[in-house]
Amino acid sequence: MKSKNNVMIKPELSEKVKKIYQTACSLEDMDGKLGIGLSKDENSIRHYILSQSPILGRIPSIEDINKEFSRMNKEDIQAILKTLDKIDVIHLDEESKTKIGAAYPFSGHKTAHLIKFRKEQYKDIYSMCAVDALGINFMLDCDLSINSKCLHCNDDINIKIEDNEIIYHNHENIMVWFDMEYSCCAATSICNNINFFSSTHHFKEWQHNKPTVKGSLLQIQEAFYLGKLFFEKRLNL
Repeated sequence: MKSKNNVMIKPELSEKVKKIYQTACSLEDMDGKLGIGLSKDENSIRHYILSQSPILGRIPSIEDINKEFSRMNKEDIQAILKTLDKIDVIHLDEESKTKIGAAYPFSGHKTAHLIKFRKEQYKDIYSMCAVDALGINFMLDCDLSINSKCLHCNDDINIKIEDNEIIYHNHENIMVWFDMEYSCCAATSICNNINFFSSTHHFKEWQHNKPTVKGSLLQIQEAFYLGKLFFEKRLNL
C-alpha cells in the first residue's frame, strides 16, 4: 500500500533532529533509559514493564510487578521503581507514588495517540506523545497503526507503519510539533505538547497569538527518525 502522497516514507535524519536528540541527551539520562548502568534487578523490572505493556494493553500495575518479582521484597521493588522514576524511565503518580502513570513510550491514561498492533498477542495501548507513537514499532519490531488527531482542527490522523516504513497516512503534509520546554520530567512537561498537525497551515493557525515557546516543527519523516533514535534500543538489554 502506498501512502497518500504516493511514496513510502522512511525515517529521515536532519539537522533539526540531531539538535533535538543532542539536547535530550544533555537533559536526560539516556543511558539509563536503555538500561545501561542499571543493576540487574533494576533493568529486569524496566524491561518487564516495557515488554508487558503492549501484551496487557496497559502499563503493569505495581501489584503485577510484585507478583512477577516475588523473589524480591516489596520494599526493594518500590525502591527500584523510585530509581526508574528518578531517571524518567517511568513516571510514578505525583502524590501516592503507587501507580505508574507513564512508561515511555506508553501512557497509563487515555491520550490523543492510540496504537493498534498487527500482532495478535498485543492489545491497543496509548502512547505518551506523537514521537513516542512513531517510535514504538522500532522498539517492538512490530507493524502497527496510529490513530491520532490534529491538535488544531481535531481531524483524524491515521498512520500505518509496516517494516519500519510509513505505508499510509491520510493527510499529505502531516507535521509534528516537538516541544522543548522540558522541566522535571517528560510526562508532566513536553509530552502533553508533542502532537500531530494535519498540515503546516494548521500548525501556524494553532500557533498564532500564542506565547513563543521553545521547540521545532518536524516533517513526518523527521519525527519518525526521532522516534527511532529514542526507542529503537530500549529493549536491547
